[in-house]
Amino acid sequence: MKRRTTFLGMALVAMFALSTPAEAQWGSLLNKARKAAGIKTKQEKAQDEAQRRQDSIQTAIKSITPTIPQPAANGAPIAIRWMNTQIGQWDPVKLEITFNQTYDEGELAGQKVSYKLDPSTGVWTSKKGTNMGQMSNDGTIQSPNLGTLKFDPERCTVSMNGEVIGKTNLKNAYVYDVNIGSFDGHVSPLLVAYTFHGALISKNQVTQWKEAKLKADQEAKQRAEKAAKERALRAQSSSSSSSTSSSREVKLYRGGSQFGELRPNGDVYIGGSCKGELRSNGDIYVGGSCKGEIRSNGAIYKGGSQIGEVRSNGAIYERGSQIGEVRSNGAIYKGGSQIGEARGMSDPRKVAVIYFFGFF
Repeated sequence: MKRRTTFLGMALVAMFALSTPAEAQWGSLLNKARKAAGIKTKQEKAQDEAQRRQDSIQTAIKSITPTIPQPAANGAPIAIRWMNTQIGQWDPVKLEITFNQTYDEGELAGQKVSYKLDPSTGVWTSKKGTNMGQMSNDGTIQSPNLGTLKFDPERCTVSMNGEVIGKTNLKNAYVYDVNIGSFDGHVSPLLVAYTFHGALISKNQVTQWKEAKLKADQEAKQRAEKAAKERALRAQSSSSSSSTSSSREVKLYRGGSQFGELRPNGDVYIGGSCKGELRSNGDIYVGGSCKGEIRSNGAIYKGGSQIGEVRSNGAIYERGSQIGEVRSNGAIYKGGSQIGEARGMSDPRKVAVIYFFGFF
């Protein structure tokens, strides 16, 4: 019985293993047939719907022109925000702006303030019947607060008395780079310009934003100039330091008395007489002839053979053993005792050549 059970189990495993490729092939055929018949999965339908909505939005955006809005066939009201706070809404069907603010008195007391647009003339009229300005397809805006404004549809800028005071796009309004408000949906930038520049701000606010921008620009300019000066001073200081260190005269002392000097041009003077020269390329000249070399790795050569080494920490080595040290303060040590001092030292390798390797 156990043997039969084992056999059946093995048969089932084989059956499923053999059926998998067939099922996969059958599934592939079903998918091809479904696609040929135009039948889509839920995921494909959702993707198509998302793409349709995106295409619809892009088509709507492309259809918007910087002109007087005309009544839309349908569409929900679009929120209008001052900074981040909603202050009203725009109805693209009724062509009406309704503010959250209400009338305080009269027969309209308690009702919301609203401006309605005449699409043929561009004239705005309040619910009270008061003229609230006008906008034209040439970009001219008659503002109740700022007088005549000019909207440039090419650059989307707003000018007052010939000076650009702000800009707009399909949603946002700016005054001197400050984002003062926005629509939650895409509309004509001419409408955005009228709503914020033409109807909501005063000359005093424009002046304040202008002064704030001028101040910010001036401070930015001063910071940039200060940073440039600091960079120049650092570069000058670095150059001066490099020049000073390379041109510094090094006075050589032994046993407390000066016995020589290493001049800025590399001349080595001992006892008042020039005994040789340590050139910038590392060559060591004695009595007019090149007798050795200081290599970039600190190795000291004499007559073509390495005779010693000056390491980066100032340690002096000869034949593999440390024989002395040139400290950063110019103190010269040999065998653990100070034997001299190089005042104004800039290159310990040159000092080591004078004190330790018998060239001078």
